[in-house]
Amino acid sequence: MIGIEYAKSLIDIHPDLDKCMDEFKTFISFYDELSPVMKSPGISSLNKHEIIDKSFKSFTKEFIYFLYVVIDNDRFAYLKEIFDEFEKLYNEKNNIALCNVYSNKKLSEKEKKQIIDYLTKKLGKNVVLKEIIDEDIIGIKIDALGSTIDYSLESRINNMRFSI
Repeated sequence: MIGIEYAKSLIDIHPDLDKCMDEFKTFISFYDELSPVMKSPGISSLNKHEIIDKSFKSFTKEFIYFLYVVIDNDRFAYLKEIFDEFEKLYNEKNNIALCNVYSNKKLSEKEKKQIIDYLTKKLGKNVVLKEIIDEDIIGIKIDALGSTIDYSLESRINNMRFSI
């Protein structure tokens, strides 16, 4: 609940969502490193602001002010949730579908392109694949927008069982 409210606010205040996404991804990559300091009640909000200012000088003022609000409202622990919600809203606005592809080996560029082309046509969205290696799968399983397309051997065997 907190995540969506902050994510919506960030989208409302930031004039360049692509830049904002880049800044948010960069900041999240330092989350584990910054977390002990930012969550510490012994460090003042002003000192936390200074750390942000010195560490992220190239960030836009809108994103920096957003971080100040997160810190001042003691919401740093929710930052990954806020990022997840922001990413969903960003993808929605940009007609992007994030799709997980599970296979037992790394896919070739040709296989990735075929999957992207198929999903783009099927979903009517720009597709971004996240490749996940699962050595227990023989074949491919795709999670796209809450649906699963299962081309694994296990699925095919199960389907044959039900048809017999």
